Amino acid sequence: MSPELASLNRASRTEAVRRMTALVERSAWVAEAALDARPFQSDESLTAALVEIILNATPEKRLALFNAHPELGGRDATTGRMTLASTGEQGRLGLHLLTGEEASRLSQLNEDYRKKFQHPFIIALHRIPERAILFELFQSRSKASAIEEHMTTLAEITSVIRSRSRAAFGLTDLTVPLN
Repeated sequence: MSPELASLNRASRTEAVRRMTALVERSAWVAEAALDARPFQSDESLTAALVEIILNATPEKRLALFNAHPELGGRDATTGRMTLASTGEQGRLGLHLLTGEEASRLSQLNEDYRKKFQHPFIIALHRIPERAILFELFQSRSKASAIEEHMTTLAEITSVIRSRSRAAFGLTDLTVPLN
């Protein structure tokens, strides 16, 4: 168990919810409900507890969770109102700096997607190596049925939570390589 995870397990309810909410994009209700699974033995068990809450939530609660996520390169990105995690994830691909054709294309994709699915497009950006692939996946997923996209969105959110949980609470390799 990492020191960060041990600290989370000992933290007050308020502090633990605050720290866990960073994993679930401004959805404190997920963190609050998952606290009963403490103590977490690993970042994987923390991820599992959070995802279980999401999967057992009502469709309305899941839609609220989806809508807590920012659009890719959208207004929250350009005005600096994204969470630190989302800022880093989108920033890695330079989505806040788009101009011209790419900005117009992304804006149109965001608009069309939201119109069809009633929430922003959500993808685990840590798995996307470059913007061209992101645009291809965005366009492809926009053609899915509502149920297919709902399931894909849940899988993407799971991947985001897993990545954030590992970064915040996972064990780090403290060994020094011998040369």
